[in-house]
Amino acid sequence: MVVSVALPTGAAAQVVLDRADPTVIQRTLPQVATPAPAPSQAPAAPPVDQAAVPPITGVIRAVTVTGQAPIPLDAFAAAIAAITGQKLGRDGLAQAADSLAAVARARGYPFATATIPAQPLTDGVLRVTIDLGRIDAVRVIGKSNAAADRILARALRRGQGVRQRDLERALLLVGDLPGVRVVDTRFVRQDGFGILLVTIDADPASAYVQIDNRGSKEVGPIRSTLLASLRGIAQDGDEFAVIASQTPLQLSEFAFLRARYTAPLTASGMIVSIAGSLARSEPGGALAALDVVGRSADAAIAVQQPLVRTRKQSWWAGLELRALGSDQMIAGQTLRRDRLSTLTGTFNGTSLVGGGVLRAELTATAGLPFDGTTREGAPLASRLDGDASFASATYALDWVRPLAPRVSVNVATAGQIASRPLLAAVELGVGGPAFARAYDYAERTGDQGVLGSLELRYDAGRLIGNVIDRAQLYGFVDGGMVDNLRQGFGGGSLASTGAGARVGTGRFDWLVEVALPLNADRFDTGNRNPRVSLRLARAF
Repeated sequence: MVVSVALPTGAAAQVVLDRADPTVIQRTLPQVATPAPAPSQAPAAPPVDQAAVPPITGVIRAVTVTGQAPIPLDAFAAAIAAITGQKLGRDGLAQAADSLAAVARARGYPFATATIPAQPLTDGVLRVTIDLGRIDAVRVIGKSNAAADRILARALRRGQGVRQRDLERALLLVGDLPGVRVVDTRFVRQDGFGILLVTIDADPASAYVQIDNRGSKEVGPIRSTLLASLRGIAQDGDEFAVIASQTPLQLSEFAFLRARYTAPLTASGMIVSIAGSLARSEPGGALAALDVVGRSADAAIAVQQPLVRTRKQSWWAGLELRALGSDQMIAGQTLRRDRLSTLTGTFNGTSLVGGGVLRAELTATAGLPFDGTTREGAPLASRLDGDASFASATYALDWVRPLAPRVSVNVATAGQIASRPLLAAVELGVGGPAFARAYDYAERTGDQGVLGSLELRYDAGRLIGNVIDRAQLYGFVDGGMVDNLRQGFGGGSLASTGAGARVGTGRFDWLVEVALPLNADRFDTGNRNPRVSLRLARAF
């Protein structure tokens, strides 16, 4: 007996199968970004001890400054002019020393001090010695961490005056280490030696659990996701992280596991990571009768180097080599089989721009034409005109700016261009929790396109007698359009609008959102009924 099941044709079939493709599904999983904590304000130089300033009698006719190099002497002109022609007591001399040191601190030497040694005021000439904040030792206290020691030792050269930019970079790089927080910094002098004390704290492990209903009828809609990290596995500064996701009410519909090991490679902040993932889907919904099973696996190795690291802006460059395989079967027969190898360069970071915070990422990807990769015309390719040998570029921008007390705006956009038709795993999708939120992810897919979102936010703060620690109300409009090269199947545009609330109490966070489709029916419902999204998460 032969059983046949009708499968939609053309773009409709493409959308149905994409919604069951593990490589497409996993793009919608939560990614918890842990921004590097900003360090405490740069420690101030030790104050001038007025009791240690020797009394000097006579009128100051001129001032000579030594030890200030590489600061030009004329930078001290205003501070010198303020005391020239005066007769100063102990307090006045202490203030004069602090004013001269302030010139050096304004030039980027945060620990600079000035001393006025005991001296005869010969011909009215006052001698002042500038110390640019020479560091003779750096000590990490609170928690021991060899990686932090190496970063500080490299960034802060001993025996030299410390520049503000070098100090900022060093403290931020320490804060970039997995689980490490810079709690305090102090600069002290002991017996003439300058010592920087850096207090750090470290979390050996962390976890994040989320339950949401952002799945589709085929895979979900209820999903659970766990992100967990262990640090200090083989050395200080390393991290083993996993992300596991499944559909808890229909365990067979989707399961995903990704593991990543990251370790410091150099004391300049370069890291190396090795990652791999496995996924399996057995969708229900419209595909239940077809006995569709999807499997995917990937492996990657990557390096990342910080280029700029300051409080105002930080930028990284990265390079990743990845191999990916994906299969889909119907009733035990292979329907899709994709194999890709890619090399991706990434430039990403954050910066203060236009009164707000900008997060940006640019990527360039090359599909490598290795033996065994999927080529155009392969009968089992996810796209008949797709090829694993390609070039693409993507961008993602996210800008948040306060407009008034408690009111802010979030503008986000993303896009992609490609050199030729792509396979499903590397196409751009519209829909999901970021853009066109009223729709599921990949309700429209294409080789290239542009996505956008505009969100207005109101931070309500604490509510209900401090039962709610934080609450944010928001409204949005978002969407995007994609198309396929060579007039391939798929493409189109989606737009939505809606409102929601993000609420938090302690380590718990909730989200409630209602999104309205604007220009097309939802795939799941066949109409434009609003989509209600719920999320509950807890950090450990």
